[in-house]
Amino acid sequence: MKRKPWAIIILALLHILAPVGNLILNAQLLGHTLFEHWSYWLSFMPNILLVTYAVLPIIAGIAIFICKRWSYWVYLTCLSLIFISNLYGFYTDLSLLKLAVLMIVLIADLLAVAYFLVPAVRIVYFDPKLRWWESVLRYHFSHVIDVNGVVNAGHITNISEDGVFVSSQMALEEGEKVTLTWDFENFDYSLEANVVYKNARNNKEGYGMQFIHTAESKKQIRRLCAKLRLSGFAMKTYTPGPKDSFLNWVKEILKSPQGIFPKNGNQR
Repeated sequence: MKRKPWAIIILALLHILAPVGNLILNAQLLGHTLFEHWSYWLSFMPNILLVTYAVLPIIAGIAIFICKRWSYWVYLTCLSLIFISNLYGFYTDLSLLKLAVLMIVLIADLLAVAYFLVPAVRIVYFDPKLRWWESVLRYHFSHVIDVNGVVNAGHITNISEDGVFVSSQMALEEGEKVTLTWDFENFDYSLEANVVYKNARNNKEGYGMQFIHTAESKKQIRRLCAKLRLSGFAMKTYTPGPKDSFLNWVKEILKSPQGIFPKNGNQR
């Protein structure tokens, strides 16, 4: 079973459960029961603050867990709005107790934002190839390919049922739609794909592309991958083992703070 790194799972849960913790903390400070304080929120808190305290942290947690480029910006937007609302809440009710709570909350917000600005964390959201838990089985497949009608414009290095990595000198952009054609064992393949990411290897541009499948193309690529699998061309992929259990993750953090940062399969 493939799952996300514990660092992402735990942080997502903490954000999703934050409204409950906020409710409990404020109820304790004011001497209310949880029901009384929830009723107080519904009756007296401005709707925009209620959404900020009760809804935005949940959206932020879900964005963390989804772990995509767009969800990264959703998360930072949510945290920014929460940060501003906390400041507003303090200025509408000035007190030393409120100031102490505010400082704790703001420090927590700033630490959360700082964590997601760390390159080792940010790159997981921006670079799909590092999200090993999303990967399907890939196969070594060295073959020339035509791109957008340009003959021999690139070279396939590996392929999966979902996409392909193409080494090419063509100037392609992320998000660009391309047409890929090649022949293999007397069969002509023609598929459309989206350029998901690009990087440079050995001074040559390389592009990770995701197929835009039709029902027929999906069958064709499945048959091709099945042939490659039977021929022993499956690539080794990382999957969590016993050493990746939650307890071992906690032990790793206790030994070194580096454990709080997600690792990709190549770092294991």
